[in-house]
Amino acid sequence: MSIRGILRGYGLKVGEVSRGRIEARISELVDGHSVLKTIIGAMLQARHALWTEFTKMHREMLKIVRQDRVCQRLMTTPGVGALVAITYRSAIDDPSRFAKSQTVGAYFGLTPKKYQSGETDL
Repeated sequence: MSIRGILRGYGLKVGEVSRGRIEARISELVDGHSVLKTIIGAMLQARHALWTEFTKMHREMLKIVRQDRVCQRLMTTPGVGALVAITYRSAIDDPSRFAKSQTVGAYFGLTPKKYQSGETDL
């Protein structure tokens, strides 16, 4: 979004582009602008490095989740994917610590609507 914002300041619009074509589209737009080419080129390199590292971490997370039976069971719930399952699994390492299921919400800082922002809503 920062790249799009910088380009917009120069009157250049990226438009709708797929993830695989965005670098080519941006390079197309900055061609002929030496200052933009330098700035945006560095940002594109950083974006590429971040994306590469993200995909590595994501693959590792998926490997962990595939081997964990609890995570597999959690993911049978609609809306619960690998990230939610492993986050929940790591935060609630020992479920016997909680006397009631209601106390799990308080552990994560979730409170009933009645007690939101420290005031009682009657």
